[in-house]
Amino acid sequence: MAEKIKGVTSRTKNGVEYWYALVGGRRKYCGKNEEGYELAVLARHEAVKNKTVRKLMGLGMRDEVKQIQAEESELRTVTDLSNWFMQLPLVQKLPSYYGRISGCAHLLAYFGKHSVDQIGTEGQERYRELRYKEGAAPGTVDNEISLLRTMYRKAKKAKKIHADVMPGEFITANEVNPRRTITDDEFVRLTGAADSDFRDLLICGYETAMRKAEIINLRVNQVHTGVRHISGKVVDYIDLGIFDTKTGTRRTIPISATLKEVIQRRIEGLDAEAYVFTKNGRPFRPKYVTLLMKRYCEAAGIPYGDKILNSKGERIGIVFHCLRHTRTTKWVEMGFSDEIIRRATGHRDLRAYQNYVKLDPAVVMRLVEDGTKPVQKLRESAL
Repeated sequence: MAEKIKGVTSRTKNGVEYWYALVGGRRKYCGKNEEGYELAVLARHEAVKNKTVRKLMGLGMRDEVKQIQAEESELRTVTDLSNWFMQLPLVQKLPSYYGRISGCAHLLAYFGKHSVDQIGTEGQERYRELRYKEGAAPGTVDNEISLLRTMYRKAKKAKKIHADVMPGEFITANEVNPRRTITDDEFVRLTGAADSDFRDLLICGYETAMRKAEIINLRVNQVHTGVRHISGKVVDYIDLGIFDTKTGTRRTIPISATLKEVIQRRIEGLDAEAYVFTKNGRPFRPKYVTLLMKRYCEAAGIPYGDKILNSKGERIGIVFHCLRHTRTTKWVEMGFSDEIIRRATGHRDLRAYQNYVKLDPAVVMRLVEDGTKPVQKLRESAL
């Protein structure tokens, strides 16, 4: 026999029991037999909860309301939220997945036991101060807070948490101190100091503006050489799908003659699913790339890292990601439009793309030189 619950009633007809729940002062039909009873109990429970929430809101008791909604969520703590998010198949397919594991580890060390409704701006600021003391760069902490924001938004969209337990704001520093480009001389010295496998990795970054994760995860079947285009021209390119890029943007990246020689040498005899760039037969890992970049920068006499600044506060050290900045800038200097370049770099946001473009003053001065040519032609035609 079903347990009697206030606001849940039934009537029996021809041996079938029909169940109703009192919702908003009216009886709502929920179904029949055992399934109908369960639905009626849930409907009544939701109605009582909503009534309680309205009363508390009327009394200005917002903290109590958040507590009720947090208890109703499937994900009660930040640890629950993180575990759910990191197990999503789409997240696990992202090239940045291993980087997100590291970000989650830092977030959980501080926020892990917090209820999902307890992540306010003050807590985020304390977290930032703690991470700075640990030596983290502002951009790194911004990425971690952005990861937290993504987890909340995904959970809200999937209805795993109530909208009202969402933090009112996610605080990022947004310090505009972009990485610099690598000079031609530095690149020659760096590749000269590196071993053959890492040299090939550097050349790929320098020639394509691909991210580190995209390069180390590149497989043979993503490389296309000697393809005859509809125009009749033979083209060489790398095809990255939506699961291969950080922003989920499909990209076609041209392969230069220099890179083509590297890739053809590396993929000869490999299966379609094999990694293009390996060391001792094993794919590179992000942390190992960072370690080797630091080692070879020191060997080449080049400042390494994001924290080395000059008297103007500008970064003078380099990291692997500087290769992406360098190639993007070179494409701009070659005169290609932003739209074409962004098709290769995958930048969705124009402001983010502009942080990668660092034109030398001598290049900007060409505006004066080139700008006088039309005027001179007009004068010559007038004569």
